[in-house]
Amino acid sequence: MAKIYTLKNDYLFKKIFSNQEYLKKLLLDLFDIKAKKLEYLNTAFIKENKNSKVGIVDLLLSVDEEIIILELQNIDRYNFEERLLFYSSAVIHSHCLKEGEDYKRLKGIKVYAITNYPLFNSEIKNSVRLKVKNKIFTKKLEYEIFDLTKVNKNNKENKYYELVNLFNTENINELDKIITSDIYKKMLEEIKRYNLDSKEYEKMEDIERLMMNETEHYDTAYEVGIERGISIGIDQGRSEGVIQNKKEIAKNMLIENVDISLIAKYTNMSIKEIEALR
Repeated sequence: MAKIYTLKNDYLFKKIFSNQEYLKKLLLDLFDIKAKKLEYLNTAFIKENKNSKVGIVDLLLSVDEEIIILELQNIDRYNFEERLLFYSSAVIHSHCLKEGEDYKRLKGIKVYAITNYPLFNSEIKNSVRLKVKNKIFTKKLEYEIFDLTKVNKNNKENKYYELVNLFNTENINELDKIITSDIYKKMLEEIKRYNLDSKEYEKMEDIERLMMNETEHYDTAYEVGIERGISIGIDQGRSEGVIQNKKEIAKNMLIENVDISLIAKYTNMSIKEIEALR
């Protein structure tokens, strides 16, 4: 094996947590959910027509009659917030209200996300709700985001110590020393088994290569767009120049196949304006 894959590998994450015992432990330790009845639901959103957008969540669950999305995100794609909103909206449409039912019967939905990059500034766990002037707009939708990067994986006193190391420590010898609780030992043995299975290892490698390609794409595309835009030599102090510079940046980001929502976010241009540049 060239390297050891851990829980941060998307394929391995889904495989390990297809086991209800392990999944209940994850939900309890990271999100304080004491799950009793747990059901796995279909994770893919079916296109209703050719113009619909396809989506696949990592795990879609019914936990004690509540709908939960569990999502792992390792790299900053610069559109995670929008994707979570899309996923939750699609799931509400598919699972939270039957045709003909009164809106009073709308089921609540929670999105639990684990990020392996700093999405927020300081907190390990972050709760997000839709609000209007600091008043909660709806209690039916809630996002809980756990930031792995905020946890010191070397601090044995931290209650997340073992689980976070199962995500972010790639040395099996070290993990053998770190993991002491029975259930996490069982999880570690499963991780080893997948790493030693050549077919499973190949699938994990495929995911890793895809992630590397995405990392290179998203990390560099915006900077390339700026560099090319600035190279046209327009005076940033003049308003016309700023507008033109934004257009050049947007054009070059389109060349790099950057998502339009991301271009809009960083140039303050409308989707319509960006589409016109195509």
